Amino acid sequence: MVKFLSRRFGAQLAAALLGIGLAGPSLAGTAYWTVWTAADPANGTATGIITLPDASTVTVTFTALNADGTSGDFLAAFTTANPDWHGWSDFSSDYLSSTVATIPGNTMLQLVGGENETYHVTLSAPIVGPLMDVVSLGANGTNTHYDFNAPFTILSQGGDYWGGCSTCLTQFGNDLIGNEGSGTIQFNGTYSEFDWTVPTGEYWHGFTFGIETTQALQQQQQQNTVPEPGSALLAALALGGMAAAGRMRRR
Repeated sequence: MVKFLSRRFGAQLAAALLGIGLAGPSLAGTAYWTVWTAADPANGTATGIITLPDASTVTVTFTALNADGTSGDFLAAFTTANPDWHGWSDFSSDYLSSTVATIPGNTMLQLVGGENETYHVTLSAPIVGPLMDVVSLGANGTNTHYDFNAPFTILSQGGDYWGGCSTCLTQFGNDLIGNEGSGTIQFNGTYSEFDWTVPTGEYWHGFTFGIETTQALQQQQQQNTVPEPGSALLAALALGGMAAAGRMRRR
């Protein structure tokens, strides 16, 4: 009985010590979305904030620029001053997937496109795999393109107030093509800024941005999952003790 208890204690100790070294917070699937706090559509600017679990924030700046570099414009915005956009929640299944488990709040920006403008996004910290939710890109029978300067993957899509479907967003290289398409895409890589154009105008399509982690938080999490030398040594000793106890019991 004593030998059996020693073996079990060794196993419990090893598991506990390995848990100390390897356990870390799991936030898989949780996305943190931009709350658009200010917008000046006539001068092509908008600003939003993303708040992370540790209370740190990432500032998101959107700018519309004409071909000559002067300030462009965009259609309109739902901000904290008028948070009346409910499409993210009314059609939440469009934006949820095994990668993304949360949806934005009630703010977004609206574009028309077709104005020879470049839309530029700046993030105040390098972001690993930024997310973008898109609503009503294109119309039934009319394709509208978001031509990005960065590669991306379509994660999910579906219908909206005006129709749409599970295949109404398609991709060709770095072009997102919508035929009344709504869904979520994720940029592949780490970014602090990116651009896109909308060559074909269509009234209207909306978007917002989200993140799962910053580069700094990801590095910190990776460091936290590596066992410290002392913990690793204690775990190895405990495992060795467990094996020795097992051999003694068999004898």
